[in-house]
Amino acid sequence: MDSAHFPHRIAFSFTPGTFDMERMNPWLWSHDEDSGSAHAQLDACWTRLFPAIARVGLLMACAPANPVTLAVALKAARFEPVPNSPDWVCLESGMELCPPSLGGVLATLEPLEGEQQTAALQFFDHNGEGCLKLLVTNRSDIAAFENLVRRHAMPQRFIPFGPTGSAASLVLGAEPDVQAVRSLWGGLRRTLPTSTFPGLEGVSRRRALGAAGPQHAWRIRETAVMPLIRAMTLADAPLGIGARNAAVFLPASIYPTHWADCCCGTTFFAGSSQLTLRHELSHAEAWVTRFEVRGRETLCLELYDHAGQFSTGLGLRPEALPTHHRQWHHWLREAAC
Repeated sequence: MDSAHFPHRIAFSFTPGTFDMERMNPWLWSHDEDSGSAHAQLDACWTRLFPAIARVGLLMACAPANPVTLAVALKAARFEPVPNSPDWVCLESGMELCPPSLGGVLATLEPLEGEQQTAALQFFDHNGEGCLKLLVTNRSDIAAFENLVRRHAMPQRFIPFGPTGSAASLVLGAEPDVQAVRSLWGGLRRTLPTSTFPGLEGVSRRRALGAAGPQHAWRIRETAVMPLIRAMTLADAPLGIGARNAAVFLPASIYPTHWADCCCGTTFFAGSSQLTLRHELSHAEAWVTRFEVRGRETLCLELYDHAGQFSTGLGLRPEALPTHHRQWHHWLREAAC
């Protein structure tokens, strides 16, 4: 979604007192006197909570996928269960949630500088790491948010964070077969990327790229990623991005207009989305995947964290101009290790 879908500025800060604590079961909230923040644990009844998200209206979804963080505006996101799968998907945005990988969810109120505060639903994975934040915006239905919290708030209880034994990183040890990888390569672009290589059980996607050969994939210097995104921003290039962590897949069409440095890295801004390249990028791996689509060469950029887990995929949108393609392809070839 680009700024044409959201012609007015999206903001997610509010004056204290905007949210009616009395409607949100105040006795179930915990308060931090030092920071001024407050949170309430929700019951994690996903089959009731996910459908209620649509009633809150426009939310800003923020998903960390080390070494990046992607934020996208979601307009009345309607999540539906995927048949024969534990996942839920928002058909309009393509966002996916995996409930078995979620460890819990909190409703939060946090202070900002300038006498402001944010309100959000904060989801965690089984390691206790934040995997999704749904920020209330100036175009949200505040009463619907308060009603969601009131219905799902519960007494605080210990959440047993820790490895579940089913993480992909624990089972992806098989050595990729070169011929098998190459024979399946053509179908790879039609699948949503994960840390596994589709069609080869127990094979990591990252290791399969290394076995595919330079005609299909090659590694580039991670130091080339930041200048590349800056160059495409200056060229007004439309980008397609997909970020994945333990429990969330968040895609976005982003038309970055400018960037700014922050304490955690560099953020590229668009009308209804933003991409942050974090300092951890220096410890990540960057790979290029090459496909033939209707006789046309397509290059995509993939980022992997220090553990070899898939983080983010980037490419040009279909509406990109020939000049964008030439610049993108030239950069990705020149940056090869």
